[in-house]
Amino acid sequence: MILFIPILCAISSTWAEEMILDPPLRVDLSSPGDVQFLTPSNVLTEWINMPIDHFDPQNTDTYRMRFMFNDQFFGGDGSPLYILVGGEWDIVEGWLRAGNMYLTAQENKGYMFYTEHRYYGESLPYQNFTTENLRFLNVDQALADLAYFIREMKSHPRFAESKVILFGGSYAANMVIWFKQRYPHLVEGVVGSSGPILAKVDFTGYLEVVHRAFQSECGDQMIATIRQGIIDTVASMATEEGRRNLERAYRLCRPLNYGNEFELGYFSGFISWTFSGSVQQARPGTLRSICNNFDSYGSTPMEKVGGYIAATRGIVNCTNISYESYVNRYRYTSDNNRAWYYQTCTEYGYYQTAPRSGTVFDQLRWLSVPFYVDLCKQAFDQRFDEAFVNAAADRTNRVFGGLKPQVNNTINIHGVIDPWHDLGVYDRDLSETSPTYTVARASHCFDLQSWLVTDTIRMTNAQQAARRLIASWLR
Repeated sequence: MILFIPILCAISSTWAEEMILDPPLRVDLSSPGDVQFLTPSNVLTEWINMPIDHFDPQNTDTYRMRFMFNDQFFGGDGSPLYILVGGEWDIVEGWLRAGNMYLTAQENKGYMFYTEHRYYGESLPYQNFTTENLRFLNVDQALADLAYFIREMKSHPRFAESKVILFGGSYAANMVIWFKQRYPHLVEGVVGSSGPILAKVDFTGYLEVVHRAFQSECGDQMIATIRQGIIDTVASMATEEGRRNLERAYRLCRPLNYGNEFELGYFSGFISWTFSGSVQQARPGTLRSICNNFDSYGSTPMEKVGGYIAATRGIVNCTNISYESYVNRYRYTSDNNRAWYYQTCTEYGYYQTAPRSGTVFDQLRWLSVPFYVDLCKQAFDQRFDEAFVNAAADRTNRVFGGLKPQVNNTINIHGVIDPWHDLGVYDRDLSETSPTYTVARASHCFDLQSWLVTDTIRMTNAQQAARRLIASWLR
């Protein structure tokens, strides 16, 4: 899981242009924020031949897995290895030139790697992501890739005695925590940032956290405005006049198909995914800035909600919202979004459904498990129905222990306003040697970043505490 860190892929709209929205299921860890690189890069890129199937000795097929490395601080034979584990995104060199792992390597004379996850970026077992070709896309194979990579690196004399530390954010945080459980002999310790380690299909907690984030940062008046705007939006669907008002408020070029539950689910996502994207990418103060400008987006509550969405998504004139186009975008492309949606269908769920707990998003009832699972069926296979997706999530929790992983030397970090923290362990330590740091006003993967001027003391303290503990593991 990822980040954040843009996770909403919206095409800026011109007149009558289709806007294809991706639900905030996939994180994209772009380069560390607010960093200017003034010196030449020390980062190099290499490839390693990796088995496509680690668990079938009769299958000898391989693919080329990309990785990056930086030896800028390496202290010589036996000095530590730091590996940033890639998730559902393209790896970029900025994370080997800045961020908390970079500072840790600098302090402890470490050699830095960044590994790319199979089926993402340029590490492609197959060019065409048919459902058949995606069968080797799962966390079991990805963890085995990482084990294979570490064994290969440790076969070099200079690394033979090196201790290995893993870093991961979002879904990759799951990976490093689960790696410490499955392959404890290969790593000294790991840092998991914002890991949603509990697979859950009906994930109402996501939008509940979004609601609480706006309430805590902006107050009850802001919540009342958003709530009324969404109530008015749903009420407007009942009449022809109301529908025209809705279409004007949300800058829609054409009417919605009001008789199609899934198109209304997609429109509900158009609303809720915009709010959640602002929260998931928030730094201290950014939500307050949104709230301070909210009255400028329109006259009525519905117009304010629609205006905020237009401003956030860059809609100048109007846009089209089409469930059919949304489905076709996943059905006919081979990219990171299709690959990750496949993993949600076959391993995690993570479907951010409308809560039933009194939040501003409760009215968006079309944002349901059937809405999300319909895409599994249409994009991949009709067998991927609700029973299948629930069984897949149950399997993930059974194999990896859900919220009770058996680990040591694991640093577990969460942000209070990160919507994903609801699926992680945030209220207790994982074990006696595995502390949890949950930080107020912090959101998704905040601790992987370099220091930013907006950071609070508590955010900085969590980053420093992680570095101190890592140093103790290396003594």
